[in-house]
Amino acid sequence: MLNQLAPQRVVFHHVPKCGGTSVGRALRMRYLSSQATVKPEASFQAFKAFSGRTDTDQMMLDVNDLRKQMLLYLLYDDIRCISSHVPFSHVAHTEFKDSYKFITLLRDPVSRLLSNYNWNRSRPGSHGHVSEDFDTFLASRRAGMMGTEFVEIFADMPTDTDLTSPEAIDRAVKHLKLFDVVGRLDDLDGFVRDIRQTLGLRIRIGHRNKTSKSDNVVSRASLNQTQLAQVEAICAPDIEVWKRMFPT
Repeated sequence: MLNQLAPQRVVFHHVPKCGGTSVGRALRMRYLSSQATVKPEASFQAFKAFSGRTDTDQMMLDVNDLRKQMLLYLLYDDIRCISSHVPFSHVAHTEFKDSYKFITLLRDPVSRLLSNYNWNRSRPGSHGHVSEDFDTFLASRRAGMMGTEFVEIFADMPTDTDLTSPEAIDRAVKHLKLFDVVGRLDDLDGFVRDIRQTLGLRIRIGHRNKTSKSDNVVSRASLNQTQLAQVEAICAPDIEVWKRMFPT
């Protein structure tokens, strides 16, 4: 029955604040008979409880090993649609590239960082909550982590790696080029067409996890030149990945 309902297996690597919640929901709706996700908050709290650690910033990197293990578990369990906040795993891809299609969706890094800041600023109590005002945030380690999210997720390197290094950026690009579909949020129609061609599925992408509008929301238009230059400098590794994946 599964082979008839969901013949093509798929892994969707969900990058935070790239429209992935809507994409993941649309995909899972087409695979209701066999689908699963790895949620960032639940996996972080599980890692925290198991490790007994309290160093939140470093744990936000180290938890990725648990998430990669969870991905491998779901792959070996033959779940047909896995839509998850899970970093790329070369082991998983090598083992399952012949039976699964690997897809992801990216977003202009500056817009992604601003959206990520606004989202986490509005979520007190979550493990990713940002309490600082924007200027204070820009000088924090957390900002640097947000500016290298593409590299962190796709390079598949140890957590103590310098994610701003040319080697890490090269590995992230190399791994992204192994994907069957890499879409961009500003061309959802093209992404939907590629999914249809690759997976044989028609999906309709809605809009979920939208940050509520308020006077405290930071947008590109609200930045002064100094702030914009800071954000671009912070996002430089991810901007390099973006340019090399979408050169035109």
